[in-house]
Amino acid sequence: MKKFIVLYAFLSAFCFADKAWAITMSESLFDAIGIYDCRIGNDDVIFITEKVSPDKAEGIFVINQGRAAENTHSFILQKTGKKWVIQSDTYSGRIKGASNSQGFTGQISYFNKKKKFLFFYQKGEITIKKRPDETFTFHERYQQEIFSKVAVSTDIKYGQALGYWTHNPYDNEPYVEVISRGISTTLRDPEMLDLKMDIYQPDGDTMQNRPLVLLIHGGAFYIGTKQCPTMKILANTLAKRGYVVASIDYRMGFRLRGSDIERSGYRAVQDAHAALRFLAHNASLYKIDPNNVYVAGTSAGAIATLNLAFMDNDERPESVQSRKKSEDLGKIESSGNAFTEGFTVKAIVNMWGAVTDLSIIDKDENIPVLSIHGTADDIVPFAHDYPFQSALLINRLLMDKMYGSKSVTDRLNELGIKNELLALEGLKHEPQTDKFDHMNYLMDTISTRLTRFYYNQISPEIIVPEKQLAVSADATLVPIYYEVEKGQTQWVAVVGGVKVAEQDGNLSVIWFKNHGRHELSIAAANIYNSWAQKKVNIQLK
Repeated sequence: MKKFIVLYAFLSAFCFADKAWAITMSESLFDAIGIYDCRIGNDDVIFITEKVSPDKAEGIFVINQGRAAENTHSFILQKTGKKWVIQSDTYSGRIKGASNSQGFTGQISYFNKKKKFLFFYQKGEITIKKRPDETFTFHERYQQEIFSKVAVSTDIKYGQALGYWTHNPYDNEPYVEVISRGISTTLRDPEMLDLKMDIYQPDGDTMQNRPLVLLIHGGAFYIGTKQCPTMKILANTLAKRGYVVASIDYRMGFRLRGSDIERSGYRAVQDAHAALRFLAHNASLYKIDPNNVYVAGTSAGAIATLNLAFMDNDERPESVQSRKKSEDLGKIESSGNAFTEGFTVKAIVNMWGAVTDLSIIDKDENIPVLSIHGTADDIVPFAHDYPFQSALLINRLLMDKMYGSKSVTDRLNELGIKNELLALEGLKHEPQTDKFDHMNYLMDTISTRLTRFYYNQISPEIIVPEKQLAVSADATLVPIYYEVEKGQTQWVAVVGGVKVAEQDGNLSVIWFKNHGRHELSIAAANIYNSWAQKKVNIQLK
């Protein structure tokens, strides 16, 4: 026994007598906090440094043995004189070698505590390579006001059409005077009118391909203007978030008979179509994508918005069609201008709107809808009723019942079309702004919901199958598959685990058995610089 001890001492002294064990590095083998891919002998090891100094590094590591879950091990790498020593419950020994910009390569002589025989140091090769830091920034475009200024181009002509008038402001005039003037105007034959819009763009924006928002003001198809406070506030709010916004004037006015009221609403829909064709024709000028269009309207503008999204030519009201050429308003897209460029409406916001016929909403137009409506609205019904409840005796002679936002929502749910309803309990018709054109509390709520709704439509969608969210700790290492629709993966991170391999839509992770939280985070972006992030919890069984 004495001879054996002397022999062991001799061999140990021989192993560490070589001055080559002294590493003349100025910094630690692990020179920064982060993840390091290592090879120690025949073992694939992933180190995660948590504390780093020139003479010491601490953290955890996991050995890749081809299983979906492993225990982590603590380690300390410390410089003693000119020697580096690693200590852990698995490896304990001295390291020699050299570092460069690519990492570290060398040799290790260590006790391998995975094995029972501990009398001799095991020698092996060691390589250490730091993973590139994953640095990225979530962009707040379309979510927050990232532009301080908005450039506004006013009174841009987008077409011409026969009508009574295209705007009728009443801010500084008695309401009765405005109505009286309108009634006298409708006694005359329609005339050719210029159709105009205001375009709002984020000042200083460098993007060449931006989503478009079309705003349609309210006013019972009789009064109102593209420059009313609500439209200006929404336009500026959206433009500061990165959208291009067009607020339009459209033909208004009608004679006091039911059919003419309906025709007035149809003319508004025609003009909205003409405005979008004009913008699609000038897409390069305004740096917009005509296949990424969003529409929002209030009151009468919301009625026009719903019909713009869901009405087809064969669903036109009978009142707009006539055997007399002079009285036939034509197809939806046949008025205003001769542009033929197409556009795609991706989502709409209906604020205090309604439709006269729910059947125009069908599965063929699978367009998401956000509806905002006061439950006590006495101008446009929240559910199914006559409009203008204060004048029912007249309304029943001139107008039919309308299906408000509650009925529209029920129809959308029935068809499986994505939608949201913000029911403003006990509130009446559209909100007002103060004398300084500031949004009141309700406009703040509306603006927040509107921008969030649009963002949910424009941003990529990340899909992770539910069946992958539970992992057996004893299972072999298998990829986690996910999909990114309308975008590309930008970043994938794990909590309570470490990535082994990563490709777009294909991820292999070793989860830590002895960690309390297991979470997968995936971030993606699209060509519009719109971002999405999805966090999912992983259960270890």
